[in-house]
Amino acid sequence: MITINPRKESTKSLHQYLLSSIGPRPIALASTIDKNGCPNLSPFSYFNIFSSNPPILIFSPARRVRDNTTKDTLENAKEVKEVVINVVTYDIVDQMNITSLEYEKDVDEFIKASFTHLRSDLIKPFRVKESPIQFECKINEIISLGENGGAGNLIVSEILLMHIDKNILDKSKNIDPKKINLVGRLGFDWYIKSDPNSLFEIKKKIK
Repeated sequence: MITINPRKESTKSLHQYLLSSIGPRPIALASTIDKNGCPNLSPFSYFNIFSSNPPILIFSPARRVRDNTTKDTLENAKEVKEVVINVVTYDIVDQMNITSLEYEKDVDEFIKASFTHLRSDLIKPFRVKESPIQFECKINEIISLGENGGAGNLIVSEILLMHIDKNILDKSKNIDPKKINLVGRLGFDWYIKSDPNSLFEIKKKIK
């Protein structure tokens, strides 16, 4: 066994150790918009649900490790405190990957990735039509975790509306894990998909 001291490891090396250890991580395909109305779409695997009452999702656009710059998603979130978080399934994983590339600020990743703009009901940012679940959120708070490359920025997002494709529901109107085929992020370029062959169920035991 090797032992890593985060204070002695380079940020680049530590970053990959962490991403390869903590997973699979769900992916937030975050749709934001700037004050001039320019859309942005980008995936983040620093993401999860943290509360159901109130319904809170948090994702984190970290400062870039290589040059300590920030992402358009973070700047947009500061200007327009709204975001649509779209879930990523295997059907759209290649398009999602295209949105992860770095473009000029005025480039619309929806168009680059051949995603369809879908107007939201309550907020300005667009939903991704091809995603089977879309969360319209208001941004309650942005928490900076540092000023150096690799530092996260927690975007605390409260769900206002949740849109679910009927095709992924079972007979009881619950989301069927065998139908949704979610994708998770691992380290480096590795991903995992939740296809039926990889799923298993553990029943809660009754005392």
